[in-house]
Amino acid sequence: MKTSAARVYYGWYVVAACNLVAVMTWGIGVFNQGVFLGYFVAEYGWSRAELSFGPTLFYVWAGLMGIWIGRLLDRRGPRPILIGGALALGAGTVVLGLARAPWHVYVGFLLLGTGYAGLHTVTLGAIVSRWFVRQRARAMATATFGASVGGMILAPLNAGLLESWGGPVAGLTLAVIAIAVVVPLAIWVVKDGPEAVGQRIDGDGPDAPPADAVSVAHDERDWSVRGALGTRAFWAIALSFHLTMGAQAGFLVHQVLFLQPTFGFVVAATVVSLTTVMGAVGRVAFAVAGNRWPPRRIASATFLLQAAGLAVSALGGAPWVLVVGSALFGLTMGVVVALAPVVAADCFGRRSFGRVYGALYLALQLGSALGALLFGLSASAFESYRPAFAVVSGLLVLAAVGMRWAVRPPVVPAVAGAGYTRAALWKG
Repeated sequence: MKTSAARVYYGWYVVAACNLVAVMTWGIGVFNQGVFLGYFVAEYGWSRAELSFGPTLFYVWAGLMGIWIGRLLDRRGPRPILIGGALALGAGTVVLGLARAPWHVYVGFLLLGTGYAGLHTVTLGAIVSRWFVRQRARAMATATFGASVGGMILAPLNAGLLESWGGPVAGLTLAVIAIAVVVPLAIWVVKDGPEAVGQRIDGDGPDAPPADAVSVAHDERDWSVRGALGTRAFWAIALSFHLTMGAQAGFLVHQVLFLQPTFGFVVAATVVSLTTVMGAVGRVAFAVAGNRWPPRRIASATFLLQAAGLAVSALGGAPWVLVVGSALFGLTMGVVVALAPVVAADCFGRRSFGRVYGALYLALQLGSALGALLFGLSASAFESYRPAFAVVSGLLVLAAVGMRWAVRPPVVPAVAGAGYTRAALWKG
C-alpha cells in the first residue's frame, strides 16, 4: 500500500469511529443511568438509596472488567472488545427496561457495566495511543467528543420513550441503536494501528524528521503492571482521578434526581442535555489547546473548575443557579474523561497502555462507585445532595494538588527503536 504526504491519515478515520462509539458509551452507559433511576422512583416508588446500589455495582464491576480488558487489548486488539461491549451494553438496557424489582436493576447495571468497560477509555485510549503520539491529546479529545452528543440525544430520547411507551420499548430501542452503530464500526473501520494500513505514527511520511530519541524510548517502553505500581506517577494518577471520577459519577447518576423537585422529570433530563452541551464546549477547547501544555497541568486546572461547579450547585437557591452549576460542571466533565488516558499515556507510553491503564481504570471506577453511593447516602441522610456536593468539591481541590506528581518515570537506557510491527504493538 502506497503512502504519500497528501494522503489523509487513516488514524483520523479511526478517531471518527471512536466518536460514534463514545456516543453509545456515554449516552447509554452514563447519562441514561440517572434517567432510568428517575423513572424507577416515579413509576415504582423505589428508594433512592436502594437504587444507588445499582450504579455502585456498575462502576465496581466495570473497574474489575477493565483489568482483564486492558490485557486482552494488548494481546488481541480492539475489535472483539468493541463487539462484545456493544452486545453487553444492549443486554443491560433491555434488562433495565424489563425491571420489575430492585434486584433486576442490579443485574441490568452489571451487564451495562460490562459493556461500558469494553467501550470506555481503556479501549478508546488504547486505540488512540497506537495511532498518535505528538497529537495524542487532540486526538483523544476529538475521539471522546461523541460522549457529549450521546448525552444531548439519548438522555432526552430515553426519557421520552419511558414516559410514552414504558421501560421495555425504551430499553430495546437503546439496545438496537448501540449494536447497530458499534458492531459495523468494529468490523470495517477500526484497525489495530498505522502499520496495518501501511502508514506511520501521526501520519508521518518517510521524509519526516527523526523523533527525539528519549521521547521514543519513553513511549515504547514495555511496562509491566508491577513496574508501573512502583512509580509515584501511577499513584498520583490513580488517586487524583479516583476522586475526580467519584465527583463526576456521583453528580451524573443523581443529577436528574437532584433537579427533578425543581424542574420536573423531562425538564431535568433537558438540563442534563445542557450539561452535555457544555461538555462538548470543553472538549473543543481541549482539542484546540490540549497539545500546548503538559496534560497534568491541564488536569489540575480542570479539577479546580469542576470543584467550582459543584460548589455552585451546593449553594442551590434559584433555578438559574442550579442551571449554572450544572453547566459549569459539564464544561469540565468531558475534559476529565479525555485527560485520564492522555495523562497515563504521557507517563507510561503506548506499547503497554492496555495493561497499565487497565490497572488505573480500576481505581477510577472504584471512585465512580463510591461517588454514586456517597451522593445517594447524602440524599437519604440529609434529604439533600448539597452536603455531598460541598465535601466532594473540597476533595477535587486535593486532586488538583496531587497531579504535581504525575510526571514521567525515568527511562531505562536500552529500549528498542520505534519500528514496531502491528503484532509488537498489541503484544501482551
